[in-house]
Amino acid sequence: MKKYLLIFTIFLGASLLNAGPLDFGQTSREGAFVDQATAALQKRVKHYPGADKLYRELFYTPVWIGPKGPTGFAKTLLDRVEQDRTVPPVLGLRKDARKLRRELQDLYARPSSLEQKIDMELALSRLYLNYMHYLLYGGIDWKAFDAKRAELTKKYKIKVGWEYYRPKMTPASLLVEATMSGDLRSAFAKAEPKRFKYAKLKKALERYLEIADRGGWKPLPAFKAIKPGQSHPAIPLIRQHLRIEGDLPASASLDSDIYDETLQKAMRRYKLRHGLPGTPVIDAQTRRWLNTSVQYKIAMLRLNLDRIKWIWRQEAPVRIELNIPAFRLYVYEGQHLVDTMRVVTGKPDHPTPVFHNTMKYIVVNPYWKIPESIVRSEMLKHLVKDPYYYERRGKVLHAGWDEDSPRIDPGTINWSQYVGNNKTIPYRFMQVPGTRNALGKIKFLFPNKYSVYIHDTPSKKLFFRSTRAFSHGCMRIQKPRELLKVLALYNSNIDVEGIMEQLGTREKETISLLHEIPVDIVYLTAFVDDYGNLNFRKDIYHYDKYQMDHYAYNPKRKTPNTPAAQAKASQPAGK
Repeated sequence: MKKYLLIFTIFLGASLLNAGPLDFGQTSREGAFVDQATAALQKRVKHYPGADKLYRELFYTPVWIGPKGPTGFAKTLLDRVEQDRTVPPVLGLRKDARKLRRELQDLYARPSSLEQKIDMELALSRLYLNYMHYLLYGGIDWKAFDAKRAELTKKYKIKVGWEYYRPKMTPASLLVEATMSGDLRSAFAKAEPKRFKYAKLKKALERYLEIADRGGWKPLPAFKAIKPGQSHPAIPLIRQHLRIEGDLPASASLDSDIYDETLQKAMRRYKLRHGLPGTPVIDAQTRRWLNTSVQYKIAMLRLNLDRIKWIWRQEAPVRIELNIPAFRLYVYEGQHLVDTMRVVTGKPDHPTPVFHNTMKYIVVNPYWKIPESIVRSEMLKHLVKDPYYYERRGKVLHAGWDEDSPRIDPGTINWSQYVGNNKTIPYRFMQVPGTRNALGKIKFLFPNKYSVYIHDTPSKKLFFRSTRAFSHGCMRIQKPRELLKVLALYNSNIDVEGIMEQLGTREKETISLLHEIPVDIVYLTAFVDDYGNLNFRKDIYHYDKYQMDHYAYNPKRKTPNTPAAQAKASQPAGK
């Protein structure tokens, strides 16, 4: 039954495209064509990599060609690919679409054999598979990146995490759904992510491609810092650049060499979009961004669009998103931003992992159970000289991880025996609750294999820095009490008033969330914010570089234009 419904839907589309309402008097002729085409496809499809699975799902029913003309699906496919400016030129898909359109017109302009029609059917399927592979998966070589992460894990002696999630739909399943509904456009819509403002970021890519077509912007000469009110020969070039990227109004002068108030306002906007300090001075950091080419920004946009394709796609009524390069946490209810705050993330040699999880607990007045890696790297040198160095600072020694486990006198331990080797330290340091505790007064837990979490901190000054990569991997937040209040909106068992009183004590309490909250920790160096502004950020962990080195859409790295080759290049095994 499903097969005949597919046939009816596809050829109804062909009829509407070519000859008005379907003529049921020609059913036997249409049926004969489908039977012949199906038999031919079963024989020929094995010569087209990636197409066999597609046609098995379609019962080997032709999708793009009919006895008298192409189907509506063929026109929709060709229109979509030709009009999508974001398709990487290295794939050559837009060129392929234009060529196939001409060949399709020629095919039906004169008598043609079934074999010729089947060749066209398979060529269009190859175009569909390549284009859908681009929409669904992008061009990041996850196998190569996994190998790099393994190298970094060995180098830093900590687990460098980046978890990615294969989209549940496939090109084949989307095409089957589209044939059942009679609308191929629905397949394209479902293939593209709905989260992290993907559509707006794709629009930004289109705009930067247009900027590149017009020549981009000119590089700046070397100069020292330019302060407000000063004149400088580089100012007209800076004005032109900010006009091109949309930060300087069209009414502003492009010729003046004075760093006036209008340019200062535009520069503040530009610096905000690039995560730079809010000072009006045009310094070395600002100059580096201004000298970043439009081609490189296009590469950043493509790369981050492809990262979004592998982020957890399932929607949730309430969710937390944390973008590492932006050093910021966001709480959303649907599409509404409920709250946002600054974050301190892991240092480059202790990178915060990228993954999806679910927040389940809040801990008030937490203990900090210090990892052995920190004891070895930072504490042993002090313990060898003074065993009580950390006890005086509220970090006590226990026989195990349990807070009620026996206390150990650090003066009875020969700490030098653990220096310069991998000998296991059988004792556990904990910092008791209090204002000096490294976790602050509140901890937000989403149990994970990296042992990282979101927490308060006594080191508030770091939040005023523009680059905030200072932790050992956990995420310190600027407003933990505000996050607690937001979570209380969705969890009636959180007594905010009672907890605020409890924070004045050292009494620990663990609260289980009645409504657990999904958490996405991501690494996006190009993104659109909640005000619609395009943002770029410094690649603090060098992940852009590592992924671009093996990026399938890098013009310097020609990737064969076949579904099999594309799949091999960018899809991880077993994910």
